Amino acid sequence: MSSTDNTQPAPLMIVGEVASSGLARGPAMLCDCARTQTAVPLRQVSAAEVQAEVERFDAAVLAAEGKLREVQESVRRTLGKDEAEIFEAQVLLLRDVQLRDAVRALCLEKRMNVEAAVEEVIKQLMDLFGRLEDPYFRERATDLYDVGRRLLDHLAESGLPDVPVVHEGCVIVTSEILASVVARLEGQGVRGLIVEKGGLTAHATILARSLGIPTLVQVPEATAKIRAGDLVIVDALAGRAFINPQADILRKYDQVDDNLKAHQGVLKGLIGLPTVTHDGVEIKLCANIGQTADALAAANVKADGVGLYRTEFVFLVQDHFPSEDEQYQFYRATAEHLQPAETVIRVLDVGSDKPLSYFPLPREANPAMGFRGIRLLLAHPTLLHTQLRAILRLSASHPVAILLPMIDGIDELRAAKAAIEHAKEELAAAGQSFDPLIPVGAMIETPSAAILIEHLADEVDFFSVGSNDLVQFLLAADRIRGEMKSTYDPLHPAVIQVLAKLATVARRKGTPISLCGEIASDPTYTNLLIGLGFRSFSVSPGRLLDIKHAIRSTDLQQAEKLAEQVLSVHSTRDIRAQVQDDWNRRRPVSSPEFNGPTGPVGTSLAVRHDVARQRFEAQAGESAPAFLSYRAEGERVILKHTFVPDALRGQGIAADLVRVALEEARQLHWKIVPRCAYVAGFIERHPEFCDLVDRQEGNLD
Repeated sequence: MSSTDNTQPAPLMIVGEVASSGLARGPAMLCDCARTQTAVPLRQVSAAEVQAEVERFDAAVLAAEGKLREVQESVRRTLGKDEAEIFEAQVLLLRDVQLRDAVRALCLEKRMNVEAAVEEVIKQLMDLFGRLEDPYFRERATDLYDVGRRLLDHLAESGLPDVPVVHEGCVIVTSEILASVVARLEGQGVRGLIVEKGGLTAHATILARSLGIPTLVQVPEATAKIRAGDLVIVDALAGRAFINPQADILRKYDQVDDNLKAHQGVLKGLIGLPTVTHDGVEIKLCANIGQTADALAAANVKADGVGLYRTEFVFLVQDHFPSEDEQYQFYRATAEHLQPAETVIRVLDVGSDKPLSYFPLPREANPAMGFRGIRLLLAHPTLLHTQLRAILRLSASHPVAILLPMIDGIDELRAAKAAIEHAKEELAAAGQSFDPLIPVGAMIETPSAAILIEHLADEVDFFSVGSNDLVQFLLAADRIRGEMKSTYDPLHPAVIQVLAKLATVARRKGTPISLCGEIASDPTYTNLLIGLGFRSFSVSPGRLLDIKHAIRSTDLQQAEKLAEQVLSVHSTRDIRAQVQDDWNRRRPVSSPEFNGPTGPVGTSLAVRHDVARQRFEAQAGESAPAFLSYRAEGERVILKHTFVPDALRGQGIAADLVRVALEEARQLHWKIVPRCAYVAGFIERHPEFCDLVDRQEGNLD
């Protein structure tokens, strides 16, 4: 696609979510990487034509699988078997009996041409996946879309290429991108990706990370704001991109690029090293997985085991309840990759929020908090019994543990444990081997379980804190949809206090406790979580080395000091400011700051001094204000916290706040105590303000 607009391009900054970390620079190439423009005709077919339509479909399935196998083999050769396993999920979807039966039924019953039938069935299945609460499984809808496009291409005999014709050194800008497209970018010289849609656990994203392509997703209107040929910097560190940047921005990113290359070498060097803090405290660092490809990725970076194996995917890709033997083979194939480390297998956590097509459940007004997890399994004992037998059989040859989801109290936990004992008795009577001492754990993800943790500790061998659900339930917030999503905040003081209690009680009772969820996979929080008492984490494989680096950079005494400070604060905003200050001081590579007339166009905001609230603040539209708070103590003024909301980050606003505050401090003859790490760093970089610092403090910390 080329632009005919000859007007002078203006500098612009846009923001998004980091999906594959890194830094890229190159001319923009706009393309339709998901091939959404393919038109699907709808027509009625005669009774005589129906069988021919079905045969066309069967032939397309065979051809599409053959093409997928070619892509898989190409990926295996270029990237390795781990990444190639990603496409096994698409093969399973292509072979899915439910998909094939539904397409045939539309052809036979509605006399619909096969192209239209495929599109309708794929749309129905995508809607099903799209309603899932868990983002990992919600993003599998993209795999379905990829499979559907592949089938339609074969039916249309369009011969469309899997990869657009790209120019070496370009940055691809697209509304959506598929895993099969990313897989073919190897060796094409693509430097970066900017995607309007997409997610962090999408297979396209996983492959982009494997290829080392810096990627931003969830970038609104990127294809409208960027023109073909625009010079683009993809800052997949701060989650922003600069279009046609000015010379000073280019110079600053030259230095960031050098720093980042050095850090990436450091991360690779961590593989195989022990996960210990800077002062020698051992931390267990495991991986969250959903399928065999994730286990391979975890093994590649030497994870300490699997802390959470979500078994839902084993069920979601089937058109029937997988048998005991089928489940055994799935679990065995996954656990093989992590031996001799332990694989913690969570029993099926489905409900009307994560429905199975072959297991109809009544609709619930609030499915995330309804009939799901262990509640559903206890109501369907045959389903639980089959899965427990498969896991127990695996325990005879592999180190595995059983994890029970959505536990809300003692009675429910004891009922689940009784089901485990019953399965053991059956296997023993049949002469089948298993580990009689297989560890059994409970997930802490409901407020009731958090309150009862001291009593639950007497009943289990370990705990796993599901932070995503726990935060949602504690705050009565929806982390997926609607306006209530804004109330979902893991740094809410209630959440911090509950996490501290869980770690403290588990340590006192001698029960191992691990933390999983979004906050465990974000190095911003690592120092705080260790300070709160957690010594075990389970994170996504792609984030494991980043978390290991954060752990090895942490000093226990400093971490506990941060936790103590945070626990004494009762404002989410102030807690976030403290945690962000701590991370800004420790982050291995920082994106540049911009302020003054050479900064990005349109990012400057007016800074006002709110004397009553003792802070300097700046605000854009209806967004939350950015601010620098202070406290006056006689002639000294303590600069406490700098806070910039996500929507305003990367625009140099923090620097503007500090500069205005220091200039006013000079006019008011204040003596400054820079308790905020960002302020201290700013003064060190701008020595013209050093004379304002109260030297009684002795340093700038």
